[in-house]
Amino acid sequence: MDKWEYNIVFKLDIETKTGLHIGGSNEELKIGGTDNPVITTEYNYKGEFIELPYLPGSSIKGKIRSLLEAVSPQNDRNIIDKMFGYKSDSKEEEDRRTRLIIRDAFLSDDDIEKYKNNELRITEIKGENTIDPLTSRANPRFIERIIPGIHFTTNIIIMKYENDNENDMKRILNEGINLLEDSYLGGNGTRGYGVVSLKLEEDQVKRFDYYEGNGNGSV
Repeated sequence: MDKWEYNIVFKLDIETKTGLHIGGSNEELKIGGTDNPVITTEYNYKGEFIELPYLPGSSIKGKIRSLLEAVSPQNDRNIIDKMFGYKSDSKEEEDRRTRLIIRDAFLSDDDIEKYKNNELRITEIKGENTIDPLTSRANPRFIERIIPGIHFTTNIIIMKYENDNENDMKRILNEGINLLEDSYLGGNGTRGYGVVSLKLEEDQVKRFDYYEGNGNGSV
């Protein structure tokens, strides 16, 4: 089995360019609210816990993978499987170790600060109509969306093992990021939702001595 060598840690900044909806629970639906809320989590803001939206890493990773699989040449498919995880258990154990980790993306500190100071809205409720093709009746629905101009940050990690081609994995990751910018994240993308601007920067290469606390870990 190939040995792990080091992790390559990237920073990913995400800015919403249009309204974005990734669905959450509607268990706490209130009068005047929406039956399509965005997904939220608890943020610890200076010791105060507040419920605010986030972008699940699984949604980002799944979208990037689906875009890559739709356009990548056949000779890149094995690299994609190695990075994102094999869909079949037919491979040997050493071949099924996923190389790519995408963390959940959380609101930037600046946006949280502005929100708490009542200087920024994070979400909006958008009313839409769907038309019943049999009766031609409009069925209104109300969808919560993260508004344009909101910033999220996250980390992406490539786990480099012996015999992995680092340049190929970086290339595939960058291709996926570029494809996502010309597609959409979340639901209702064909209606204009979910356009995002993405900025990917390599942060640090971390070897074992970094995790031992004996060095900075850089190559």
